[in-house]
Amino acid sequence: MKRGAFGVVVALLVAAGLVFTAVNLFKKDPEQSVVKITGVIGSEKGPFFADPEVKAALAKRGLEVSVQSAGSWQMNDVRKGSADFVFPASQLPADEIAQQNQLNGTPPRPFYSPLVIVTHLDVAGVLKENNLAKKSESGVWTFSMDEFLKAVSANRTWEQLNAAERPKALAGDIFLTTTNPDTSSSGTLYVAMLAYLLNNHQVVTDQATVGSIGPALKAAVTKQGIMKSSTEEPFLDFVSGNGRPLVLAYESQALDLVMKKTAPEDMVVLYPDTTITSDHTLVGFTDNGRKLGEALADDARLRELEVKYGFRPLGGVAGAEAFTKQVQSVNAAQSNPKFAFATDLQAANVNKATVPTAEIMKSLVQAAKKQ
Repeated sequence: MKRGAFGVVVALLVAAGLVFTAVNLFKKDPEQSVVKITGVIGSEKGPFFADPEVKAALAKRGLEVSVQSAGSWQMNDVRKGSADFVFPASQLPADEIAQQNQLNGTPPRPFYSPLVIVTHLDVAGVLKENNLAKKSESGVWTFSMDEFLKAVSANRTWEQLNAAERPKALAGDIFLTTTNPDTSSSGTLYVAMLAYLLNNHQVVTDQATVGSIGPALKAAVTKQGIMKSSTEEPFLDFVSGNGRPLVLAYESQALDLVMKKTAPEDMVVLYPDTTITSDHTLVGFTDNGRKLGEALADDARLRELEVKYGFRPLGGVAGAEAFTKQVQSVNAAQSNPKFAFATDLQAANVNKATVPTAEIMKSLVQAAKKQ
């Protein structure tokens, strides 16, 4: 077709209101508009980003995301220019990374998850017999953190607890298995939770208090010996049957297992009666990294998928309702329920501890691991 004739055709298409179709004939493949970005995430979010449905939802937002995992506090080594974003499991390391890189604005927190304890049904029975745990009429188990700290302070062992039938795995000191607070967000949050409890259920605000509770903090943390660097490691040990009796984890990890029907048959989830929430916070180094944070916070489809992996979406009623609906469905689907997930932490009599400032938090971690 000659150039003049082509111009006439285009003019006719415009007149007919069909120019959109004509232009689309000459557009590039839409997949070429998807931007590839890289980031570092907490290991607990690995399955989420690997999900083909998540990848498809992100592609609709113009993003193709490649990730690698690291402990939340290990992400301090990531700098602008080496990745588009980092996505630790809590706000403290995210805020520090943003400050180190002189980033403005508040990093988004698309979703969160409370810390829980995973154990086996026979162990939960021993805990209940010794007033360390109780089960509500709704099926939600809670773990008494104050009674736990009393047992730690008294150097009580599993053998000293009353038990109609004692599981063979229960031997030695009583402690919670956590991750290394120097590298992992869940380990740090556990120290924050203990400090809150040891300070008469108040957030620690000064170095004098750090010094006074330091010995008790150290006793609760160091009994477990060598600690893993990421939350997924001790959790997977538990799932495989090689873990310790009481393992601190994210609720999202346990909920994801149950939804996928891959949880150990005798698994029980205990909510510490004073727990702490892990606010997954994304720090975008580039515009595209920041676009990912926006997508995870406001995209309806991505919010559905966040709930699918057990995360509690932040940002309004819609996210809370979606999570409640999912949990109610999961609880109802269990043929022989040994426990139930809590749709509402307050209704389940689960209190939330407050995380101290970054400066105080570092001092608490040092006190907990002091040689």
